[in-house]
Order: sequence, then structure tokens, then C-alpha cells
Amino acid sequence: MKRRKLEILNKILLLFLFISINLAAQEPEQRLKTLQDKFEKINSLSVDIVQKSGGAEVLSGKLLYKKENKFHLDIKNNLIVSDGNSIWNFNKKENKIIINTVDESDPSYFSFSTFVYEYPSQCYLSSEDNGEVLVLTPKAGSDLNFVKAKLWINKDDLVTRVELEGAGSDIEILFSNYRLNQSLADSRFIFSPPEGSTIIDLR
Repeated sequence: MKRRKLEILNKILLLFLFISINLAAQEPEQRLKTLQDKFEKINSLSVDIVQKSGGAEVLSGKLLYKKENKFHLDIKNNLIVSDGNSIWNFNKKENKIIINTVDESDPSYFSFSTFVYEYPSQCYLSSEDNGEVLVLTPKAGSDLNFVKAKLWINKDDLVTRVELEGAGSDIEILFSNYRLNQSLADSRFIFSPPEGSTIIDLR
């Protein structure tokens, strides 16, 4: 009788272990799905941003974002605006603007939708810190310019930190003070050069 109970207990423990292993294996995919579902509900946002390269802060300011891939980044000496096709980089101090076509292959260019949808499809997924960090490792043959990307995701399913390793120098982006689904006019994402400014159009 005791032996039979022990066999039943062992089977229960093995079943529990099997389920636990499978849940752990599914966790990165489930975490990504939760993040993607959250992003689907966000049409616009504002967030404070800090970007570092090689450990040194290179910019900080307020980022406005609107689907699809429109952004308005106001930092100390620069205003960077994109309508998703062109990107305007205005140097306030020099009154000079450089206009480029958006290049999403540039590792310094950040796009929420790229990280949420495009990169994961070209990467192996894993997680760290009990699922709070989603790790993307490029598959062989991918054309991604990083060795590893890490996304920190908070309890509200929002990205609070991104690290890109092996993109020339490591890049880190921090996000805080999210405000979601604000009413943001499209005009916020098109830049009109001020009178007298120097314009360099590289498109």
C-alpha cells in the first residue's frame, strides 16, 4: 500500500516537474505576446528617455511617439523629429538642421514597433530575472547589428530599459514616466525649419 502511494506521489511530482519545465520554456514567448498585446492598445505615448553609449550618457529628454513610427524627441541642444519616413535633426545652438531618410538598420535608431515585432521574429528568445527581462539573440543569417538585445518589462507590460550589445559600442536606453494614448497632432511629427537656419538635406 505504501509502495503504491509512493508510486502515485512520484508520478505527481514528475508531472509537476514536466509542467514546470514546459511553462518555463514557454515563458519568453508568453512574455513577448503580452508585450505585443499591450503595444497593440497604444496609439501614442510620451515618456522620459535617457540614452547611453559605452556607459556614457549621450542624450536625455522627452520623447513623444505616435503610430506608425512617428516621434518627437526634445533634448538639451537638439530637437529630433520623424514622420516615419524622414528624420529632422535640429541643432538649436547652431540653428542648423540635417534631414535624412529613416534608416531602421542603424542600431542607434530606436523604433518601438521594430523591437516589439520585427526583431523577435529574427531572434531566439529567452528570459532573465524571472521573466522581467526578455533576451533576444539573433539567429544565424540575420542582418541585425547586435549580438544580444535585452528588454526590461515592468508590471504594466511597458519597456523600461533596452540594452543592445555588440552594436559597435553597447547602447542602453532608459524609459520612465509613461503617459499613454494622449491626443498628439500629426503636426508634432513634422519639422518646419526656423527662418535663417542652415538646412542640409541628405535624402
